[in-house]
Amino acid sequence: MRKNRNYGIVLICFATFLTVLSSCRMETETSLTGLKKIGKIVPKNSSEIEASPFGIQAGTLVDSLVERAAEIGVKWTRLSASWPAIERQKGVYDWTETDKAFDVALKNGITPFVTIGEGNKLYSKLTTYDNPVEAEIYGFKPEPPIKNPVAMMAYLNFVKATVERYKDKIEYWEVWNEPNHRNYWGSTPDGKEYGILLVKTAEIIKKLDPGCKVIGGSMAGIDPQFADEFLSVGSDSLIDIISFHNYGAVPEERVYLAIELWDVINKYNPNLELWQGECGYPSHSSTRDFRGRAPWGLNIQAKWLLRQSFVDTYYCKATLSNYFKLVHTEGKGDKPERSNLRPIDKIFGYPERGGSRVKTKGVNEKCLLSNPKLKEKPGFFAYQNLCAVWQPGYKATPVDYTITVKDQGIFYGIGEEDDAFPSIPLLATFKDENNNWLIAWWLPWNMQEYLPKLAKINIQASGIEMKDPVIIDLLTGDVFEPESVKSENGEIMLNNLPLADYPMALVERNTINFNR
Repeated sequence: MRKNRNYGIVLICFATFLTVLSSCRMETETSLTGLKKIGKIVPKNSSEIEASPFGIQAGTLVDSLVERAAEIGVKWTRLSASWPAIERQKGVYDWTETDKAFDVALKNGITPFVTIGEGNKLYSKLTTYDNPVEAEIYGFKPEPPIKNPVAMMAYLNFVKATVERYKDKIEYWEVWNEPNHRNYWGSTPDGKEYGILLVKTAEIIKKLDPGCKVIGGSMAGIDPQFADEFLSVGSDSLIDIISFHNYGAVPEERVYLAIELWDVINKYNPNLELWQGECGYPSHSSTRDFRGRAPWGLNIQAKWLLRQSFVDTYYCKATLSNYFKLVHTEGKGDKPERSNLRPIDKIFGYPERGGSRVKTKGVNEKCLLSNPKLKEKPGFFAYQNLCAVWQPGYKATPVDYTITVKDQGIFYGIGEEDDAFPSIPLLATFKDENNNWLIAWWLPWNMQEYLPKLAKINIQASGIEMKDPVIIDLLTGDVFEPESVKSENGEIMLNNLPLADYPMALVERNTINFNR
C-alpha cells in the first residue's frame, strides 16, 4: 500500500509540475514582445478591400470554400483554362468547370488570372523522363503543341475559343504553366521554343482583347537564362507581366536570382511587371509535391507565408504575391509506389531530393485549411492579418536605415558578431499617397515552431515620419503600444523592438481596425 501511495503522490506532483510548466509556457508565448497589448486586428473580407498585391490559389471550385478565400481578404487568385480538361474530344469544348470557377471568384471580390495551356494527348504523343526515379514520380505527359503543326493549330484554335468566351470576364491571361520544367512542358525545356508559342498565343489574345494583360514565363523557380531566351524571340513587346514560382525553404534566397531576372527584363522591356504567381510551404513533412526541408510545423508555415509576402513585394519588386494554396480535399493517407528503393532507402526512407517532390499522392500540406476537417491553420489567420493591415496605396519605398541588436534572444551570434546572411535583420518599408508608412522587420533564419525568447533591436531610419504608430504581431494579429518611438525632422528612431523569425509591422494607428 505504501508503495502505491507513494506512486500516487509522485503522479500528483508530476501533474502539478506539468500544470506549472504549461502555465509558464503560455505566459512566455503571450508575453514574448514585452509590450503592452492594446487589441487584435479585425479581419476584412475581399469585398471590403479595394486593392492589394496578395492572392491565393484556391485549389477548389466549391463555392463555400472559395468564400473562405474571401475571408482571408486576398484580391487575386490563379485559375486554369486547361486545354486537355476542356477539349476531351477533338473539336468539342466543355466549359462547365471554367464557367463555374470564374464566376465564383468574381462574385467574391477576387480577380482571377487564368493560366491557359497544357499539352493534349489527343494531338501529341506522351513522353517521360529518362531517369527511372523521376519517371516514376512524374509519369507521362503530352509533348507541347509546338512540336507538330496539327497540334499547334488545334491549340491556337482552343486559345481563340477560350478568349472569345471569357474576354468580358477575364483580364489577365497567363501562357502555360512552368514551361522550363520538363514535367509541365512535356519535353526538354527550350526557352526559344516556348517563346515562339508565347508569341503566337499572345498575338491571338491581344487581337481578340487589346485591353487585356498577358503574363509570360510562369517559370518553375526564377530562371534568368530561360527568360532571356523566351524574350529574345519578340515576346517582350507582346506581354505585360513575367511570373515565377520559386519554391524554397528560405524565401529570401530567391532575391539573388530576382536581381538577375530584373537585369534580363530591363535589357528587353523595363515596363514589364514581375509577379510571383504560385508558391507555398507545407506545414507537415508528409506532403505531396514540393516538400521543403525540416523542421516543419503549423507556425513555421505561417511565418514562411508572411516572409514570402514581404520578400516578393519589396525585395523582388513583384506587384503580386500569390500563395499556393487554400485547400486540398483528397488523398489523405495515399502513398505512391516505391519501386526504386536501395537497401539504405529501406532504412532511411525514400531519398530526399533537396526539398523537391517525393510524392505525387497524399495531401498537399501547403494548404491553409487542414485535411479533412478544413480547419484554419495559423497561416490562414496570419494572411488575414496581413491583408487587413495593408493599405491599397502602399508601395515599396526604400530608405536608409541602421539596425542595432540590443539582445540576441534565442538567435545566437546575430548583431556585431555576424555579418553574413541569414543573420542580418531585414527591413521592408512601404508608403501610400497619404504618407502613411508600413515598416516590417524580421530575421531570415530558418523558421522555428516556437521561440522561447525574442531578440531586441533598435531601428533608426531616415525619410520616415509617423504620428501615432502601433506594432502589429502579424502571426497572431495582436496590436501593441511601442515602447519607445521618436519621429521628427524626417527621421524615426524605434527602440527595444521585438525581433523574430517572421515579420512584425509598425503602422499608423488610424489606418487599421482593431478590437480594443
